[in-house]
Amino acid sequence: MEKAKVTAALLKTYEVIYIDKFADAIEAELARASLKERFLLSDRKLELMSCGKPIVVKKGVSYDEACRFDEEIKKSGGICWIQESAPDGLYHERRSEKRRELSDRRDHYRGSAILPDRRMGIGRRTSDKGH
Repeated sequence: MEKAKVTAALLKTYEVIYIDKFADAIEAELARASLKERFLLSDRKLELMSCGKPIVVKKGVSYDEACRFDEEIKKSGGICWIQESAPDGLYHERRSEKRRELSDRRDHYRGSAILPDRRMGIGRRTSDKGH
Protein backbone atom coordinates (compact mmCIF):
# COMPACT_ATOMS: atom_id res chain seq x y z
CA MET A 1 0.00 0.00 0.00
CA GLU A 2 2.86 2.37 0.82
CA LYS A 3 4.44 1.75 -2.59
CA ALA A 4 1.21 2.72 -4.32
CA LYS A 5 1.11 6.06 -2.48
CA VAL A 6 4.75 6.80 -3.24
CA THR A 7 4.30 5.85 -6.92
CA ALA A 8 1.19 8.02 -7.20
CA ALA A 9 3.07 10.95 -5.67
CA LEU A 10 5.93 10.47 -8.11
CA LEU A 11 3.56 10.36 -11.09
CA LYS A 12 2.00 13.73 -10.25
CA THR A 13 3.03 16.48 -12.58
CA TYR A 14 2.86 20.19 -11.98
CA GLU A 15 2.60 23.34 -14.01
CA VAL A 16 3.95 26.82 -13.41
CA ILE A 17 1.50 29.63 -14.18
CA TYR A 18 2.65 33.21 -14.75
CA ILE A 19 0.45 36.29 -14.66
CA ASP A 20 1.47 39.80 -15.70
CA LYS A 21 -0.46 41.74 -13.07
CA PHE A 22 1.37 44.80 -11.81
CA ALA A 23 0.06 47.96 -10.18
CA ASP A 24 3.07 50.02 -11.23
CA ALA A 25 4.07 50.39 -14.91
CA ILE A 26 7.77 50.84 -14.07
CA GLU A 27 7.80 47.68 -11.95
CA ALA A 28 6.13 45.81 -14.83
CA GLU A 29 8.73 46.96 -17.37
CA LEU A 30 11.61 46.02 -15.06
CA ALA A 31 10.13 42.55 -14.48
CA ARG A 32 9.57 42.01 -18.24
CA ALA A 33 13.14 43.07 -19.04
CA SER A 34 14.51 40.77 -16.34
CA LEU A 35 12.39 37.83 -17.55
CA LYS A 36 13.46 38.44 -21.15
CA GLU A 37 17.13 38.41 -20.16
CA ARG A 38 16.96 35.50 -17.71
CA PHE A 39 14.91 33.15 -19.91
CA LEU A 40 16.11 34.45 -23.32
CA LEU A 41 12.56 35.25 -24.42
CA SER A 42 11.70 36.70 -27.80
CA ASP A 43 9.60 39.84 -28.07
CA ARG A 44 6.66 37.75 -29.32
CA LYS A 45 6.80 35.37 -26.31
CA LEU A 46 7.06 38.30 -23.92
CA GLU A 47 4.07 39.94 -25.59
CA LEU A 48 2.04 36.74 -25.18
CA MET A 49 2.98 36.52 -21.50
CA SER A 50 2.03 40.17 -20.93
CA CYS A 51 -1.66 39.77 -21.75
CA GLY A 52 -2.77 40.04 -18.09
CA LYS A 53 -4.27 36.53 -18.00
CA PRO A 54 -2.73 33.45 -16.36
CA ILE A 55 -0.32 31.75 -18.79
CA VAL A 56 1.13 28.26 -18.32
CA VAL A 57 4.87 28.70 -18.81
CA LYS A 58 5.92 25.18 -17.88
CA LYS A 59 3.79 22.08 -17.60
CA GLY A 60 4.21 18.40 -16.97
CA VAL A 61 7.24 18.79 -14.72
CA SER A 62 8.13 17.41 -11.31
CA TYR A 63 7.52 19.46 -8.20
CA ASP A 64 11.24 20.19 -7.73
CA GLU A 65 11.61 21.50 -11.28
CA ALA A 66 8.41 23.56 -10.91
CA CYS A 67 9.85 25.08 -7.70
CA ARG A 68 13.04 26.03 -9.56
CA PHE A 69 11.05 27.80 -12.28
CA ASP A 70 8.87 29.49 -9.66
CA GLU A 71 11.93 30.75 -7.82
CA GLU A 72 13.60 32.08 -10.98
CA ILE A 73 10.46 33.90 -12.10
CA LYS A 74 10.02 35.46 -8.67
CA LYS A 75 13.69 36.54 -8.63
CA SER A 76 12.98 38.32 -11.91
CA GLY A 77 10.10 40.19 -10.29
CA GLY A 78 7.30 38.18 -11.90
CA ILE A 79 4.18 36.80 -10.29
CA CYS A 80 3.57 33.06 -10.59
CA TRP A 81 2.33 29.99 -8.79
CA ILE A 82 2.54 26.21 -8.97
CA GLN A 83 -0.46 23.96 -9.32
CA GLU A 84 -0.96 20.27 -9.92
CA SER A 85 -1.61 19.35 -13.55
CA ALA A 86 -5.10 18.14 -14.37
CA PRO A 87 -5.47 14.48 -15.41
CA ASP A 88 -6.77 15.54 -18.83
CA GLY A 89 -3.68 17.71 -19.41
CA LEU A 90 -5.69 20.91 -19.92
CA TYR A 91 -5.32 24.11 -17.92
CA HIS A 92 -8.02 24.63 -15.30
CA GLU A 93 -8.55 27.99 -13.66
CA ARG A 94 -7.74 27.47 -9.98
CA ARG A 95 -10.06 30.23 -8.84
CA SER A 96 -13.16 28.78 -10.51
CA GLU A 97 -13.70 26.28 -7.68
CA LYS A 98 -13.33 29.00 -5.07
CA ARG A 99 -16.03 31.30 -6.43
CA ARG A 100 -18.97 32.06 -4.24
CA GLU A 101 -22.21 30.33 -5.13
CA LEU A 102 -24.78 32.83 -6.31
CA SER A 103 -28.21 32.45 -4.77
CA ASP A 104 -31.55 33.74 -5.90
CA ARG A 105 -32.55 36.33 -3.31
CA ARG A 106 -36.17 36.29 -4.45
CA ASP A 107 -36.76 32.77 -3.13
CA HIS A 108 -37.34 33.61 0.52
CA TYR A 109 -38.89 36.25 2.71
CA ARG A 110 -36.36 38.73 4.09
CA GLY A 111 -37.62 39.46 7.58
CA SER A 112 -34.51 41.40 8.48
CA ALA A 113 -34.88 43.85 5.61
CA ILE A 114 -35.32 47.53 6.39
CA LEU A 115 -38.19 47.75 3.94
CA PRO A 116 -40.74 44.98 3.94
CA ASP A 117 -41.14 42.76 0.91
CA ARG A 118 -43.62 44.70 -1.23
CA ARG A 119 -44.33 41.97 -3.77
CA MET A 120 -47.77 40.58 -3.04
CA GLY A 121 -48.43 38.89 -6.36
CA ILE A 122 -46.41 37.30 -9.10
CA GLY A 123 -44.09 39.53 -11.07
CA ARG A 124 -43.48 39.91 -14.77
CA ARG A 125 -40.42 37.66 -14.81
CA THR A 126 -40.73 34.23 -16.36
CA SER A 127 -39.15 32.70 -13.25
CA ASP A 128 -41.98 34.15 -11.14
CA LYS A 129 -44.72 32.28 -13.01
CA GLY A 130 -44.26 29.19 -10.86
CA HIS A 131 -45.26 30.97 -7.61
